[in-house]
Amino acid sequence: MFIFINSGLLLAVLAVGAWYDIREQRIPNWWCAIACICGMYLIWQRAPAEGKAWPLIFYGARLLTVVAVWFPLFRLRMIGAGDVKLMALIVGFLGFKNGASVILYGFFIGAVLAFLKMLACRNLLQRLTFFFAYIRRLFLTKEPVPYYQASRDGRNAVIPMAACLLGGYGWYLLNIIR
Repeated sequence: MFIFINSGLLLAVLAVGAWYDIREQRIPNWWCAIACICGMYLIWQRAPAEGKAWPLIFYGARLLTVVAVWFPLFRLRMIGAGDVKLMALIVGFLGFKNGASVILYGFFIGAVLAFLKMLACRNLLQRLTFFFAYIRRLFLTKEPVPYYQASRDGRNAVIPMAACLLGGYGWYLLNIIR
């Protein structure tokens, strides 16, 4: 029973996050906080009576580890803060191994969408040239400047990562059903 509640809750968290990301290009902090508290409650409910603290500590450690790993890409404005929080929640709910699978599936979906978008907009070479120039500048100057700037790049260059993570979770669910 727990697996269905956990899976359904994570599906709802990612669906609402994707909706906000597509609509507003941000995921509200209050939504991530509610999802985090719900995850804590589910883990606390499932924990044995004599050791309820340890599962909560491991849940928090998973959240913090994912935030620490992905924070540099947020600082460089390559991904959004809401995307990092959703990835942390995915790993918090599913554990490191299954959570990493969902995130990798989501990044694969995002890469395919980005490639198709660049082909449709006919700016693949321009975006690749910009990316390699950015990486070169980053290594030469060692100055962490933002990759994405809305004033320069516009909203057309953005892929809603939360929607890709939702797709990655769907892909993961299809794999465990088989």
